[in-house]
Amino acid sequence: MSDEDNQSSGLGFLLALGGATAAIYTAFKVFTKEETQSIELKNIATSVGDEVSILIPAHFEDATLTIEGAKAQLNLINFDVLSLVDKGHETDKPESWTKKAWACQRIAFKATGEYLVFIEPGIKLAPDAISLAINCLKEHQLDALLLQPTILNKTEPAVITNLLLSLPTPLNENQGADIDASFLVINRNAYSAMAGHTRVANEKFEGGAWVKELKAAGFKVNIVDGSGVASKIASIDFPELDEDLAVRAATFLGTYLLPTVAILGGRSSFKQFLGSLGLIANIATVIKSRRIR
Repeated sequence: MSDEDNQSSGLGFLLALGGATAAIYTAFKVFTKEETQSIELKNIATSVGDEVSILIPAHFEDATLTIEGAKAQLNLINFDVLSLVDKGHETDKPESWTKKAWACQRIAFKATGEYLVFIEPGIKLAPDAISLAINCLKEHQLDALLLQPTILNKTEPAVITNLLLSLPTPLNENQGADIDASFLVINRNAYSAMAGHTRVANEKFEGGAWVKELKAAGFKVNIVDGSGVASKIASIDFPELDEDLAVRAATFLGTYLLPTVAILGGRSSFKQFLGSLGLIANIATVIKSRRIR
């Protein structure tokens, strides 16, 4: 074997070993991290007597259908629906805040409800979606609930890209990159203690940030499958190309692609063995993290 072949073989071994190590480490972190109690929405809602404020962080002209769906909610005895009446959130936004977070903060100032329900424009709700969510929150004595809507355009390239980049890797297994924050229910006490959206004002992964910050503050929060009561069209914009995206893409490729390459292109059975270990670990990671539904 020539020196060039030896170098190529050595590099291939290191890549196979690195990919398998990343995959196994990620699986280990996913399987050993603290789990949140699994809860589900009930099928039948009971009336909610507490005051509820449904907040839509968008100008009312840009959220007509969402506002109509919110106003048509059933089993809410005392509720109001608030949206922005001007577009000041686009011009007076602090530099360190996202547009959505600042819109939520502004509109929450007007809310009087004991429960605040933040709904992104574009979400389609079943008539009892919000009452079921509040029933669930109260039943399990939670302070906040993040309902995960079903995504209607899962086959769009940008949606698939975002899904893949949200898979656990050695760098992001605890970031909550896959947690959707488009349907948030939170009680007033917790929201006030968090200073509103202040702690998640500039977070790229807002859902994961809510879970992290609420738990750090001693509040109880959970993530619930809301696919039966809420749906949305996910953004078809590709992620902004920046340093963070480059790191996420590189760790994704190293964790999920290298084991497969080692299996298909490995010249030795040991490299293929390493690739197989990595692939098995990756499959277990994806299933455990519930990204296959």
